[in-house]
Amino acid sequence: MKLLHTSFLALAAILMVSGFPRATSACSFGRGTRVQGDYLLHTITVTKRASQGPENLEVLLDYKTSPLLNQEITYGGVDAPSLSSCSFSFPGGETKTHFMATLRSQQPITEMTVTLSVYGFNWA
Repeated sequence: MKLLHTSFLALAAILMVSGFPRATSACSFGRGTRVQGDYLLHTITVTKRASQGPENLEVLLDYKTSPLLNQEITYGGVDAPSLSSCSFSFPGGETKTHFMATLRSQQPITEMTVTLSVYGFNWA
């Protein structure tokens, strides 16, 4: 039993020192897959504030590629570090030219900042 306790403490110490990903933001999610050669097309940051005191806030992210650059999305990542818990949905199907997601706070808050990072290709 003592060996198990010592092993657990050693593992916990290693994870803390190694920078094991911590739950600093419970509201990070993505859609798609990063592939070799893709790059960051755009980073968009949106801030929404409650009008009168804390409330459940919602942000709709809607990104469409440029037809002039013949862009293709490989991955869209969303991060809301100011939220401890959230829900999200992806209305519509997956497409290589359109990224849409809805993010909702699970608790009443006064402000929500959301960052969308879109990766892909310019084929033009």
